[in-house]
Amino acid sequence: METMKRNLGPVVGLYPTPVTVVGTESGGKANWMVIAHIGLIGRENIMLSVRKTHYSNVAIMDNKTASVNLIRSEMLKETDYIGMVSGNDEDKSDIFEYYHGSLKGAPLINNSPISMECEVVDVYDIETHSNYILRVVNTYADEDVLDENGNIDYEKVAPVLFEMPQGTYMSSGKTIAKCWDEGKGYENKNK
Repeated sequence: METMKRNLGPVVGLYPTPVTVVGTESGGKANWMVIAHIGLIGRENIMLSVRKTHYSNVAIMDNKTASVNLIRSEMLKETDYIGMVSGNDEDKSDIFEYYHGSLKGAPLINNSPISMECEVVDVYDIETHSNYILRVVNTYADEDVLDENGNIDYEKVAPVLFEMPQGTYMSSGKTIAKCWDEGKGYENKNK
């Protein structure tokens, strides 16, 4: 069967991804790094893909911990700024107010709607990036982003998304269908 689609080559077509601010600590100071190359590994683990030149790599490996914080549009100016400057060149510790949960070395952002404390369980290095497999130890959520059952309501969170190759931020959060329900009306002709 022929297609009218254009072959783009080896382009990763999975954008947009959530913008996260990763918190680490080194020398008693918090550091923040913006990561949008993030993925799910099952229901309890996530992967951060971090360019090897990032300042935070040393802190992640030393502490074996990090925080992962979702951002809202109100946090975008600070978030974009920390993604533009390196902890090698500037002290970014006071850009966000933060607190600590149960893990050392994983500062959590006060005004993040969802923050996760994570432990490093494995690292896979490729040429340009270290890929950290993190186990989520605790998740902290603002009360105003929870539904009546205490679950995260992503319409209320409205996390900021990152898109490549244009390098733009996008908004999200609108529900368009219910999972495991939408397909009930589909009739498989091959059945």
